[in-house]
Amino acid sequence: MFNFLRARKSNQLILTFAIRKGKVHLVVVEPQADGPPSLVVSDERDAKDNDFATAIQQLAHEYARYCRGQPRLSLVLGSGFYQSVALDRPNLPEDEIATSLRYNLRDLIDVEPENCIADYYELPVQLPGHDKIHAIAANKSQLEQILPAIHDVSDNVIGIFAEEQAIREMFTSVSEPAVLVYQQPQQAALLQVYREGVLQVNRSVRALENISELSIEEVRMGGLQPLSVEIQRSADYFERQLRQRPITDVVLAMAMSKNEEVLAKLHEDLGLTANWAEYPAWASELGAGDYSDFAALGGALMSCKLEGRA
Repeated sequence: MFNFLRARKSNQLILTFAIRKGKVHLVVVEPQADGPPSLVVSDERDAKDNDFATAIQQLAHEYARYCRGQPRLSLVLGSGFYQSVALDRPNLPEDEIATSLRYNLRDLIDVEPENCIADYYELPVQLPGHDKIHAIAANKSQLEQILPAIHDVSDNVIGIFAEEQAIREMFTSVSEPAVLVYQQPQQAALLQVYREGVLQVNRSVRALENISELSIEEVRMGGLQPLSVEIQRSADYFERQLRQRPITDVVLAMAMSKNEEVLAKLHEDLGLTANWAEYPAWASELGAGDYSDFAALGGALMSCKLEGRA
């Protein structure tokens, strides 16, 4: 997450744009003082030739009525637009770590320090004797191609969030230890472990970028086996290396047909209960239904929290 100075507010809505391969999704929410926000808009446009700025402009034009009066904005970067790296905590004061990351990451990412913008977050459980942070690094030049379109809508930018941070806001109700699988077409799959609504483990698996495109015939022929293997790896890491309670559930937020055979096959492979992720009540009516808006919805919730309204 990258925080920005906030402009004077006159529009109480929060607009969140989420970019992923070939797509831009817009979510508009109205924060509520005493509960979750109200969902006003959930829509997306194709980004032809990866022209995300034009797609943002199209959405802003379509929903111009919500863009007046300097609304608060946030941007969620899909997995192909940032790099996530675990590294040893720098031996620096807390308030100096973020600014030092672009140099500490020099040999770990393919972005030069002068072109790197970075922040970090921490997970609650670590391997014994380890003190790691999770750095999020983005290409400044790439962002500069997108941000002018954002600022044309409003200068009141709350922050830029990584997809892996945004979607965790959608799973705060997960109580028992569970592996979440989140994947959109042609994107690396995110395998995350949650316990008591808190993210415990985060893994990005590029080898699963086509998993949501499986047909039911391919599922019957064992096409989910690579996914089962990666779920088991996440569970093993959480249970054996982090020494935590056994995983009990698998939650799927994938852009594939919600066929019961998918759940049955994963149960057969893993012996775990598998279910499709549910949209929260406040997003159930206007939500896309295929999880393509989960990152944007999660980014909106993060924005509400930063503004002290969720």
